[in-house]
Amino acid sequence: MKNYFTITISDVHGSRHYSFKQFIRKFFWIVLALFISLWIVGAISIWWLNYEAGQVENKHEVVVNAFVEDLKTTQLDYEALLLEKARLKEELEVTSSQVSYLDQTLQGLEELVGEAGMDSEPMPLAERIKQVQLTSLGKDLMLSMIPNGHAVKDFKGISSSYGYRKHPLTGKRHLHAGVDYRGKKGAPVIATADGVVNFSGVKKNSGFGNLISITHANGFRTVYGHLSKRLVKTGQYVQKGEVIGEIGSTGRSTGNHLHYEVWFVFRRLNPKPFYNWSIQNYDDIFTSVKGVPWGSLSQAVAKRVRKMEKQLLLRGVPLREKSAN
Repeated sequence: MKNYFTITISDVHGSRHYSFKQFIRKFFWIVLALFISLWIVGAISIWWLNYEAGQVENKHEVVVNAFVEDLKTTQLDYEALLLEKARLKEELEVTSSQVSYLDQTLQGLEELVGEAGMDSEPMPLAERIKQVQLTSLGKDLMLSMIPNGHAVKDFKGISSSYGYRKHPLTGKRHLHAGVDYRGKKGAPVIATADGVVNFSGVKKNSGFGNLISITHANGFRTVYGHLSKRLVKTGQYVQKGEVIGEIGSTGRSTGNHLHYEVWFVFRRLNPKPFYNWSIQNYDDIFTSVKGVPWGSLSQAVAKRVRKMEKQLLLRGVPLREKSAN
């Protein structure tokens, strides 16, 4: 009987005995072990598949979220470009209409002073300007509206002029589209003409750090960069000579200085003739700076001055001399 094993099953009716051979016993345990092994392998496989599926789902969620964020950023950039396009288009339309109007007034203004004629030969710009002499009031008005004089209260000299140069940081040759004023940190920076601040802040990727931009009359604009402090806000009206900030070294700079630019419409000009311009050499700028419709601008100012003088006469206010040469 040693090759047999017995299983006894008892119930209310009594006990029953079943005898089996040893190899059946071994077969039973082998089948049981195989079943348990298959169950364990299946459970592990299911767990691993669920884990992999979770990883794939997580990666998919990360990719989807990144795509959504990129899409939002692209949408915002697109909307910003549309707004910038609309703003530039509006500025261009306004500037074009202003220039067109100023050009159209020239002939009528010349006729007012008896110098225009149907068969007259075209005259040089300087001569056309002299046909309608501005009064002292007119010249003062012109000098208050168009940038002139130095952009710093305490002039210490120019460290870098307008033109091509080797960049002090990159070492590459490039156009230096302004002038750099020497000065200590905190030295006052002033507006070079009446105008409205169109930007006061840090413009991304400009390299100018704290930056102020002022829009002046007749299409002119001035830019003041690397400031240590900005004392005016966007939209604020400023007068010529008003302190708008302080010299510094913010942005891409090698030391304390003021970077100053003069713009006409969308073109940068050499600031030198403008910071040298004054009542003493009033007529010089009309021939030294090209690309600006000085004749039309002078005539427009003359027309405005005549209206002002007429109003002053009606009020009984005596006028200054008619011409200041």
